[in-house]
This record gives sequence, structure tokens and C-alpha cells, in this order.
Amino acid sequence: APKGRISGLPTTSSGKPFQLWAQGLFCTERSLARRLKSNSFYPFMQQQPNVFVLEYYLDTLWKGTLLFIVCILLISFGLVSEVQKQETWGFPAYGVGVGLWLMISSLPRRRLVLNHALGVYHFSIQGRTVCQGPMHLVYVRLALNSDAYRRCFFQLVLCGHKLEPLVLVQLSERYEVRTDALLSLLGPRG
Repeated sequence: APKGRISGLPTTSSGKPFQLWAQGLFCTERSLARRLKSNSFYPFMQQQPNVFVLEYYLDTLWKGTLLFIVCILLISFGLVSEVQKQETWGFPAYGVGVGLWLMISSLPRRRLVLNHALGVYHFSIQGRTVCQGPMHLVYVRLALNSDAYRRCFFQLVLCGHKLEPLVLVQLSERYEVRTDALLSLLGPRG
């Protein structure tokens, strides 16, 4: 395959790999509306006509980093060295290990290309192809979660054959979302 192309799919970099993390902590619905207004294909970027690209890092990268830093601080300042005359340094040490593992495993950049012109998708991690196949193997589902107070929270999750489930949007029960733009990326279902 020529440089810059994998099986007919462009591989040039575009988009913001941290965009799925920056939805806004308190007003996710307004943030989503703003993003959809500025880019009707959000979170994808239109690279060419009928070719959409999503580059991202897993959110476990920031979660692992936070866990690692908090546990290092707990160990450094000896805040949890003893509880009721028992040594407890093992808990933060375990947290350091888990945090480090989450960071390292989440560092490679993920890239999903939806190519309607060829009718295929291409998923790669750090430039290495993980899977490639027909578009009908990629789909978006609406997942429902609830908290202890029975409030509902919805997520739009991108799924597919050999794809890691990716939460595209998290919404509360107060907001109605039209997903026409997102679903049009995947094409008609039959």
C-alpha cells in the first residue's frame, strides 16, 4: 500500500484526540449541542466526502494518571501508613501499580475511519490495523444507566466487530438528542 494509505483508506491525522473527554463536567447537554452546531458529524471529522475519522485516547488514560498521582501522594506523605495499628501501605502501592497499568495500556492513540465510498471501516491502534470490515458491522446503541436515586443517564455507545465500546456522549434524562447526524455516518440499516 502507498505511504499514507491503508487499503484505500486515508491515514493522515485530523481531529482532536481528547475531544470526548472535554464534554463539560456539569452541562454536558449544552456542550454537546455546541459541538454538534459547529460540526454536524461530531465526534467524527469529515476528512473527505463520505469519509469520517475519529481519533481518540481511552478515558482510562486520565483515570489511571489520577489514581497513580493520588496514590503516590498518599505514600509520599505517609497519610495511610497505619490504621488501627495495622500497616496499610499495600493499598496505595497497589493503586500505583493499577494506575500505571491503566496509563500505559491507554497511551496508544486509537483511530476509526468510516469510509462510505468503499463501504468499509478501519480501526487501528497506534497505526497498526486491528480490524477492517464492512460498514454493517459498526453500530451505535443507546445505553441506559441509573444512579442510587433512580435518575437515568443515557450514553451513546459506538460498538462493532472487534471494536472497543466507545462512549461518544453521556446525557441525563432531561435532554432529548437527535442523533440523525451521528447515525447518518453509519449509513442506512436494512
